[in-house]
Amino acid sequence: MIYSALTRKTPYERKPRSGRSRVADILSDRRIQRTARGQKMSVREITRASRLQISKNTVHRRIIESRYIIHSKMARRLPLSKLHTSKRLQWARTDMSYGDKWKAVLFSDEKKNGTSMVLKRT
Repeated sequence: MIYSALTRKTPYERKPRSGRSRVADILSDRRIQRTARGQKMSVREITRASRLQISKNTVHRRIIESRYIIHSKMARRLPLSKLHTSKRLQWARTDMSYGDKWKAVLFSDEKKNGTSMVLKRT
């Protein structure tokens, strides 16, 4: 293998890569990574800030390719405030003493959106 490479008459050259060429060049990739590193932004916001004609999936791939940026999903909801927590606890305490009335409530399976249907038997 090495002998054939050394005795080759034509110089060794890399073959051109097959497939589609990259949309963004190296400078654009650096700009995307610099924007992502600077502050907490979503991929969509970084795409708008970069002002390039590229998709948000491309921006996401460039962030993943960067070894210096740790990407993570943003929280979907804000955490409950102390007021909401206290109101939930108050509601739960009042309904804990529902007693035998719970036998009249029929719970069905949960739906796709995470809500459950509650039917009262009469």
